[in-house]
Amino acid sequence: MRGDVVHGTGSHGNVAQIDWRGSEMEPRARTGRKAVIIALAVAALVAAGQLFEVASWFGDSRAGAATGTPLAGTFTVTGGSCSGGTASGTYLRMVLSGGSNSAGPFFSNSDSSCSDQTYTPLAPGTDGGLVTGSYQAEPSPAFDSSGNSLADRITKPVDFEGVAFSTSTNPTDPQTGLSAPAPSIFVSGSTLSGSVQSFGVTWNNQQFNQGSPKPDGSAPGNTSPVTGTYNASTGAYTLQWSSQVVGGPFNGFSAFWNLTGRFVPASGAAPSGASSGSGSAATSSGAAAAGSSSSSHATTGSSSSSSSGSGSGSGVGSGASAVAGAAGTTTTTPVSAASAAPAPASSTHTVLSSHTITSGGGGWSAPTWLVVLVGVLALLGVLGMLWSERSLRRLRAATVSR
Repeated sequence: MRGDVVHGTGSHGNVAQIDWRGSEMEPRARTGRKAVIIALAVAALVAAGQLFEVASWFGDSRAGAATGTPLAGTFTVTGGSCSGGTASGTYLRMVLSGGSNSAGPFFSNSDSSCSDQTYTPLAPGTDGGLVTGSYQAEPSPAFDSSGNSLADRITKPVDFEGVAFSTSTNPTDPQTGLSAPAPSIFVSGSTLSGSVQSFGVTWNNQQFNQGSPKPDGSAPGNTSPVTGTYNASTGAYTLQWSSQVVGGPFNGFSAFWNLTGRFVPASGAAPSGASSGSGSAATSSGAAAAGSSSSSHATTGSSSSSSSGSGSGSGVGSGASAVAGAAGTTTTTPVSAASAAPAPASSTHTVLSSHTITSGGGGWSAPTWLVVLVGVLALLGVLGMLWSERSLRRLRAATVSR
């Protein structure tokens, strides 16, 4: 290292100063400062990434990330009952604003058949229950002249404070106008999780989204993830979730949904834990009863829904429906509980078909504003450090020039 010795006279006498300008020390010092700036910038970016991951984790814990093997078919519902004052089967329970699912306080439905009228029993609709992988949209019109719900595919309309309500799943949520994926349920071991963003209630000429998470991926207030249990041997299941009401006369209230019954795989979808071949077996109910094979490719079920590509359209049939085998067409056929038993081998006709399972984002995705915010914070941190370094250089230059 070299430096020039500059002699001068200060207020305290002769002063010998070392002037490092133009010496070897300054480039090394600048290199060191640049290394520090780069290290601090990297640290800022890492910290921003950690903040983003924490936010994502928090969102996942709120919305309930769904993992496991998808279950495509019909979650048939067992009708609710209130024997001895205790509710069982499938039912709804409304929680007042600020309450909890375990402690309430709860809303009392004067039309409930239970002695504890905070429980409202539900009965299966024409499809037998909740279908995954496709929609069970509300009819048009959705209400009669008195405001009673006409939707009847998932659950039958039931009276709630003098007006019948019911449930449906729709590709465009009627309340928010947002697109919502079809219901998806996953199994991991004996645990169920999933997404029912498109699930909604119609009542008194009003629409209420009752999904978890909501169509925009959020989980406001008392909204809780879809959870449940599943027995792969028997198909018995229980599904539960809560969804807070946003807007309308029940704003701030939340609904606790309890669905129980038996899962029936869609035609062509092997149940979890069971082996499946290269094709799917579909039988005609008449042929199965007669014990003979049929030349027509038909599936047994109370309803069928078909969609081309997206899987969002649906149609209802009262009897057996033909399976479309054309390329590019996806057919999802809910099967009633009565037809769930496998037919004898002699009466089984193999049908090759494809099925689309829409998972619909069971987990939480970071909103755009959060991504932008984290990026801006990281950029501001880097710019702040660069500005500080520039200010320090100016201060040093001013000091030396004195």
